[in-house]
Amino acid sequence: MEFKQLEAFVAVVDYGSFSEAARRLYLTQPTISAHIRSLEDELHMKLIIRTTKKTTITAKGYQLYDSAVRMLEIRNNLLENFTGAHKHMIDLAASTIPSSYLLPELLAAFGKTHPDVYFHSIQSDSSESISRVLDGTVDLALVGQNTRDESCVFIPFCHDELVIATPVTDHYLALKDRETPSIFHDFLKDPIILREKGSGTKKEMDLFLDRIGITTGNLNVIARMNDLESIKKSIVNGLGISILSSRSVTDLQRTKQILVFPLEESAHKRSFYIVYSKNRILKPYVKQFVQFARDYYM
Repeated sequence: MEFKQLEAFVAVVDYGSFSEAARRLYLTQPTISAHIRSLEDELHMKLIIRTTKKTTITAKGYQLYDSAVRMLEIRNNLLENFTGAHKHMIDLAASTIPSSYLLPELLAAFGKTHPDVYFHSIQSDSSESISRVLDGTVDLALVGQNTRDESCVFIPFCHDELVIATPVTDHYLALKDRETPSIFHDFLKDPIILREKGSGTKKEMDLFLDRIGITTGNLNVIARMNDLESIKKSIVNGLGISILSSRSVTDLQRTKQILVFPLEESAHKRSFYIVYSKNRILKPYVKQFVQFARDYYM
């Protein structure tokens, strides 16, 4: 059960119509209907009976309404008590790289000019973040891949590139003294750590390898991990190499705990995207954040 679903349900009861609830919440009627349907499926009961002429709230619906209003009031009071004022809230889902390496500076900068906006951020992989956009539980997602889903809008807002990250050993230090090494000859047989499926970085890495005619079956895979920090620590400790986002390894490169090699042929460039549903009408302060993020990195 999500706050977005409860907000939609309370709005339908308060305004007596799906269309008016949608207008008040800056959502579309299909999104309001989806939220109500999800609540009914989860609770295994009918909450609202809708006909072409009127909308009727069931007895169980009114029972839920009282509880939902209290829950929303508690949430709003908590926000006011801990932030000192009433604030607008933006629900965000973010994949690993945006969540860890872009959002901290982006939200801090946005907060300086928009102190009335409060963020609720959820970290997951790109696939799950986009799913949250589609089911309406978040306003936006910041992800590292464009799935071309026609139900979503994908806006590029920040650029990145993939690099080969290695331990600091005599072998790799010697490679650093040579001309740009080739992944075919210098890294193909080295033990490599891969991200799990669902990661935007993993998707971009697969696209790069496919373009140069290599499959993961050709690689000496030593481990698969879904936690980026674990991969970075494993590289530092000499477990193997990995293909990672350049933004995610800047800290270790700066402190000389790893070595970084560009991928050959200037590949693979990538973008991070702001994603929202075409079925969602963005609230004014959400639009402001989208524009701010685009301007911040461009």
